[in-house]
Amino acid sequence: MPRPRPSAPRCGGLLRAAVAAVVATVALAGCTGGPDPAPAPTADPTTAAATEVAVTSGDVTLTARAAGGDLRTGPGPDGATGLTLDLPAAAEAVVLTLVPPPGSSLEVLTDRSAVLRDGTGTAVAALDAPVLAGDAADAGWAARADAAAGGTATWSLSPPVGTGPAEPAGGTVTAALATVALREATWRDLDDEGGRSLAVAPTDAVRAGGLASEELLWAEIVAQEPDADAPGVRDQLTCHVVGAPDKATWNLEPWRPDVGLLATLAARCNPR
Repeated sequence: MPRPRPSAPRCGGLLRAAVAAVVATVALAGCTGGPDPAPAPTADPTTAAATEVAVTSGDVTLTARAAGGDLRTGPGPDGATGLTLDLPAAAEAVVLTLVPPPGSSLEVLTDRSAVLRDGTGTAVAALDAPVLAGDAADAGWAARADAAAGGTATWSLSPPVGTGPAEPAGGTVTAALATVALREATWRDLDDEGGRSLAVAPTDAVRAGGLASEELLWAEIVAQEPDADAPGVRDQLTCHVVGAPDKATWNLEPWRPDVGLLATLAARCNPR
């Protein structure tokens, strides 16, 4: 899924400290008179600096807890919600903890994306792999996601290979949470080819090839069109994700033989 472009590192903490110092200096100087200043406007909760925010997409809400820095959310593509952490100049090793809703759990996959599963094990949301940008990334640091206790997950910073325990410079870590991976699925009768075909239109996040987004797409296909849940069809889906990401729709055909993923890839998603 195209991920939200990381924003530039922010200096909000330094600016707030400078303003506080000026206010304190004026107060000590004994300035009086004039009307009381108007109260400051209330900050937008989706953009204010915080150590904990709710990340909501559709009817799913994760809790994100940062070890330090500014944490915010915003709109992402295809109805997803973007999550951004502006790192302090000297960040902790673990920079963020993600807590799923009660009764659900986060499973971190091999590409560091994460699937949110409900109590039955069904995928209900997909979280991108975290992406590090800014000075820390330029210095060779990387962001990673890992499973943690109780179905939670963490984001941490990995130093460049061969370096010591030096602290990373500032930067941003971003990802997006999505609860929709399927735009449309329509059956067509192709008797001249062999049987019915399900034309699937995925979101851009799925086309980007994230494993969590593919898991979510398959769960939505099966929930909407149970007849698609036949041997070999999941391999056809993976084949399209890998080999035909830009195709307008992906044709999934339960009548085709189940020959395994490698043979399905070799047959260009159309095994016979």
